[in-house]
Amino acid sequence: MEFRSPLPAEAWNAQISLMTGMAAAAMMLDAEMGILRTLPPAAPETVERVRRIAAALGVSWPAGASFGDVAHTLDPAVPANAAFLHEATALLRGAGYTAFNGEPPRDAGHAAVAAPYAHVTAPLRRLVDRYAGEVCLAVAEGVPVPEPVQEALAELPPLMAGGGRRAAAVERACVDLVEAFVLRDRVGQTFGAVVIDVEDGRPGGLVQIADPAVVARCDGEGLRLGDRTEVRLTRADLLTREVRFTVA
Repeated sequence: MEFRSPLPAEAWNAQISLMTGMAAAAMMLDAEMGILRTLPPAAPETVERVRRIAAALGVSWPAGASFGDVAHTLDPAVPANAAFLHEATALLRGAGYTAFNGEPPRDAGHAAVAAPYAHVTAPLRRLVDRYAGEVCLAVAEGVPVPEPVQEALAELPPLMAGGGRRAAAVERACVDLVEAFVLRDRVGQTFGAVVIDVEDGRPGGLVQIADPAVVARCDGEGLRLGDRTEVRLTRADLLTREVRFTVA
């Protein structure tokens, strides 16, 4: 197991996908029919918390800069940056799908994209893309959107939410199992780690091990966000898929 950074071509592909999704959202909003990927702006208190975390970790966040401006400059291989980027996912919570057939929704934007956005580029692996793509094809051709597509739009947000939860749980379970398998014979050994998450008032936290690439809970006192520390593996259970460390 290892961590890796995306290849340049993957970043290019992501940008093309984002542009396509923005164009698709504009088409559906003009047609007053479709389904958008939406994300409300993070609450001011959440943004302020992430700013405090940046300050605590020594991550520069200049006045007037957005989170995106900051994130694009960070190397996740740097421990403090890794901890900050992990904590900053709080800004992206609340994403969902908004379907409409008639007047477009008032809150049609995606805060992370800073524009209306739709999922359309992965119809083989994501159900919603198939329907959004059909809407856009009909709009582009100047023909009515097929009735079955129109009827299904309102059902898609809860279906996608449920499927997303199941997919995330399966992915996490698979990673947990592999982590436990890789570490099964190393209980009692110590590892260098970086603290990437702590909870106020609760001992322990989440640590990231570089080799092998593992993220797991760590018990003990005195863990501080972004710190490098030595941890001892106390549990690697294949049946429960649990990996656990303690401060060495």
